Amino acid sequence: MVDVSTRVKRQQAAADRLDGRLGVFVRRFDSSRAEPAGAGPLRGVTLGVKDVFATREAVPTAHSKVHDTDWHRGRDAEAVRRLRDAGAVPLGLTTAAEHALGRPDPALPFPVPRNPWDPDRYPGGSSSGSAAGLVHGLFDVGLGTDTGGSIRIPAALCGVTGVKPTHGLVPTTGCHPLAPSLDTVGTLARTVREAARALGVAAAWDTPEPAWRADLDGIRVGVPDRALEESGQLSPECREAFDTALESLRDQGAKVVSVELPELYPLFAAQLITLLAEGFDRHGAGLRGRWDQYGRPFRRTLVLGGLIPASVYVHAQRVRTWGAAALRGRLDGLEALATPTWPTAAPRYDDPAGLATVSWLPSLWSAVGFPAVALPMGFDTAGLPLSLQLAGAPGTDRALLAVADAFQQHTDWHLRAPAPLPATPPAPVTLPQGAPSEAETRRQLGAALHRAKVPVPEAELAEFAGQWQLTEMLFGFLPELRDPAHEMYQDEN
Repeated sequence: MVDVSTRVKRQQAAADRLDGRLGVFVRRFDSSRAEPAGAGPLRGVTLGVKDVFATREAVPTAHSKVHDTDWHRGRDAEAVRRLRDAGAVPLGLTTAAEHALGRPDPALPFPVPRNPWDPDRYPGGSSSGSAAGLVHGLFDVGLGTDTGGSIRIPAALCGVTGVKPTHGLVPTTGCHPLAPSLDTVGTLARTVREAARALGVAAAWDTPEPAWRADLDGIRVGVPDRALEESGQLSPECREAFDTALESLRDQGAKVVSVELPELYPLFAAQLITLLAEGFDRHGAGLRGRWDQYGRPFRRTLVLGGLIPASVYVHAQRVRTWGAAALRGRLDGLEALATPTWPTAAPRYDDPAGLATVSWLPSLWSAVGFPAVALPMGFDTAGLPLSLQLAGAPGTDRALLAVADAFQQHTDWHLRAPAPLPATPPAPVTLPQGAPSEAETRRQLGAALHRAKVPVPEAELAEFAGQWQLTEMLFGFLPELRDPAHEMYQDEN
């Protein structure tokens, strides 16, 4: 029988020692006397819960001053309830990006999450604390959300396993929404098996674990070689680690084949357009009335969603439908499609270019709602983790997890541990200033925001007008589609 009280006290002591340097928890619960009822499959497993989920202990803040202080008070989100009923013990709410979007804002009254391998680096977002707290043993399983990579990116940068299941597999009831047609609840842990066991409970599977594999004989894994080459994003060390990971898959019996991904950039654009438009629909009233109370990274990103024409949003949804059908076809006969999860290791907080990196690697699978798993595949020369992503067709979550686990059972990257944290506090985080924009660009953006009734100060327009120009460029990536078959065609003129 698991001595839950002893386990919890040990992890709480670790949080006492380390969390001042890691920024994992927004709020910790008094769980020292926790004793779950029954002998469920997660008895004694401790949880870090992203600060967007309701728990009976606390109302989530969504890492924002703009939140409903009575939302779901005294009640668990459905995913939390299922995990708790299976014997898991929530230890607290973990740090995240504001309303699950953007970068941490040190001006907000919340801890800034730090990377457990180097506290001066970014742990990835938005499920930052749910990943970072695993590495030094502050809890066993992290609960997170993924709208465009928000589980898989922090899993990659923190060197843990993160699972984004098929969209809708785990209920989002009691979880603050960002973009409902993309939002997905998933799990993080040090290993595939731990993450899968918790996911099985949250998804109410009839058995909490997949049928594990001893090897990969008969498995076919696709690799989008041309897309990876043409994107030019992968660091040399990431490319080398990925090639080594592919060799490991082959050594276990998998056949690795090249696949084309012409749907890539249309889906990348469609996912970002959807996120911004649906996010603004959720937060538009708040941005109009409480602009200054939102953090700068969140407000200057999401406000762009208010400028996206309805016709463009509808077009993006048609592209997502077309792209999902095309990717189902490309995955026919394949158990997984492999890429890196993220093109580099964790950037430093004082590296504006690194923090501004945007990649199609995770967002592709969010656009179509397919499952994807991030798991460690190596380290760079600075000792920072690099990550492999395996994605599959919708509904193949268990089979995909079994492939990921087989890879993990034949590697030891997930067993590595960082050096002890420095005794000194990490350097303070400051937000980079946006690049100044031309006066005419600012004028046009200001006029558009005025029509949308969002009061953006002139000084802020100068910083993010360029972001709107890049957002408008995404519209051009959406292909024309035949209606109703949604087939792409080329204008012969």
